[in-house]
Amino acid sequence: MKKAFRIIKITVRTLVLVLVALLLAYNIYTLVMRYACGVGIPTVFGYGCAVVETGSMEPAIGAGDFIIVHAEEEYAVGDVITFYDSARGEYVTHRIILVTESGYTTKGDANNVQDNFTVPQSAVVGRVVAVMNGLGSFIAFFQTPAGMFVLIAAAAAVWGATALGSYLIGRRAAKKGTAAEHASGAKVADGAETENGAPEEARPADETGETDKE
Repeated sequence: MKKAFRIIKITVRTLVLVLVALLLAYNIYTLVMRYACGVGIPTVFGYGCAVVETGSMEPAIGAGDFIIVHAEEEYAVGDVITFYDSARGEYVTHRIILVTESGYTTKGDANNVQDNFTVPQSAVVGRVVAVMNGLGSFIAFFQTPAGMFVLIAAAAAVWGATALGSYLIGRRAAKKGTAAEHASGAKVADGAETENGAPEEARPADETGETDKE
């Protein structure tokens, strides 16, 4: 059991460390790109992510959903893209309804009218390739300083829990070993008494039960 727990402990610790390291690295990269380079949705290998704040794309994408986008060379009618609207100074996720030489005409699925501007290719961050319903607020929290603190604290708690479990299992194994040694010692003592012979029983005085007299 001790060996199995050790394997589990190493596996859990490795997974936790890798997860925390990746999230912290991504958070730091995102903060640097946003505040130092002015990139609102930074991408890694062409992939970026964002939290949807409005319901203009419902029911396909709702407010609070977490989306993953991928940058592509070109986009087609029906694709849902995330782009930067320079007029409003914010990122928008809408569906392409028309492709022209100058760019893309978009519209929110829940909106009655199309957007009154053309989105140039240079403004597009990428096409939405994955939607995680309702996870936006949860994931966004871990991108804040408070969220990163909670993440590190949780990792420390997992590390401490595995260390405590290892200690308890080791202590239990030590107690079993001590009990086994005591039991083995008792058996050795009994064996030695058997080899030396049992003490002789008292001989009766005589057949009548009386003792000899001078």
